[in-house]
Amino acid sequence: MRGAMATARAPLGAHECDRGAPMLRRAVMVLVALLLGTAWAADRVAVPDFPARAGVPSDLGERFSEALRSELNDAGVSVVAAPLITPGIAGSLEVEFVRLIAELEGARYALSGEVVARPGVPGAPFAVNVLIVDSVQGRSSDVLSQSLAIATLPRVAAEVAALVLRFVDAAPELPGGDAALFVSTEPRAAEVRIDGVPVGVSGVLDVISLQPGRYELEVRLDGYLPEVRTVDLRSRDTRFVHVVLTAVSGGSIRVTSVPDALVYLDGAYAGSSPVTLTSLPGDRAVRVERPGFESVSFSVGVRNFRVHRIDAVLVPLSPTMLVWPLDAPGSVVVGGVLQRHGYAPVEVGLVSIERIRDGAVRRVLRAVPERGLYRLDLDTLEIAPLVP
Repeated sequence: MRGAMATARAPLGAHECDRGAPMLRRAVMVLVALLLGTAWAADRVAVPDFPARAGVPSDLGERFSEALRSELNDAGVSVVAAPLITPGIAGSLEVEFVRLIAELEGARYALSGEVVARPGVPGAPFAVNVLIVDSVQGRSSDVLSQSLAIATLPRVAAEVAALVLRFVDAAPELPGGDAALFVSTEPRAAEVRIDGVPVGVSGVLDVISLQPGRYELEVRLDGYLPEVRTVDLRSRDTRFVHVVLTAVSGGSIRVTSVPDALVYLDGAYAGSSPVTLTSLPGDRAVRVERPGFESVSFSVGVRNFRVHRIDAVLVPLSPTMLVWPLDAPGSVVVGGVLQRHGYAPVEVGLVSIERIRDGAVRRVLRAVPERGLYRLDLDTLEIAPLVP
């Protein structure tokens, strides 16, 4: 896993003279955790109170953490509140400190988080940043960011709980098969992930046997921009992939969205999602927008050599809509109207669709069964519900 950078931190206790007893208790708990091993840890999740940073109501971090614990409990997860963890560790967003939280609380999984202010962002003046660690398998998430307002606290807590559950439920192993993948990198010693599952380090990693199909290949190395590719594997065939990593100074922000959208970094267009952005350390403003949808903004505190992840789900301006890729070639006519921006509001019922490409016109009727968001496949002209 990625190593943490050495940075200045807040003190672990409120006063120097108060440190003795808590430190002794923590040392005893670490010793007990090591003696009992992973049997005690089981699959518990340690969720300490997230600190509220400058400009945030002092109790908002605790309120959010309590709501998050409640959501996880309702989902059947065994949660520990981690009362001995100080704000400096709880809000560190560093893998080593989050592993320490897991050890101190006898849990397999642990979270670190913070609630930060986002001045000037209408409707969402705060953001919550969360890092998740699996102390048994050595896995860690990216730094996950979600917009937050006092009125949206229950919904955002449920969204973050869903991200935690996705991490906890991630398959520890990939199914083997008769398709094969060999990954090499420049430089060597980069972490290789398949569909988010760490499989080894380049240079010593052997051929990976997998089921035929499509996979997301991700390669990471501290000091370099993460590389993400889609690879298609065929039965009884070996795919060779060589990845040349790009050195960066600072950190990176991985932005995904449903549907695909335009991404702006500090007001400048930076590409279409999914996209990985490089940035110098510091607070950065990310805006995700697409015609026909409400735009959403995020404030990200970029750290050296860390990947910060934003998963945006855009809200449509119409109750029923067809969407297709923004950069799709040709033209699309829906209901007799030329649509130029990758979407078309429609009504429930039969909808006429025309695709004009390279001078050829194809016309179909498609049934929209109920209200909602649908993806239009421009190759087949079939529609399907668009699910986040």
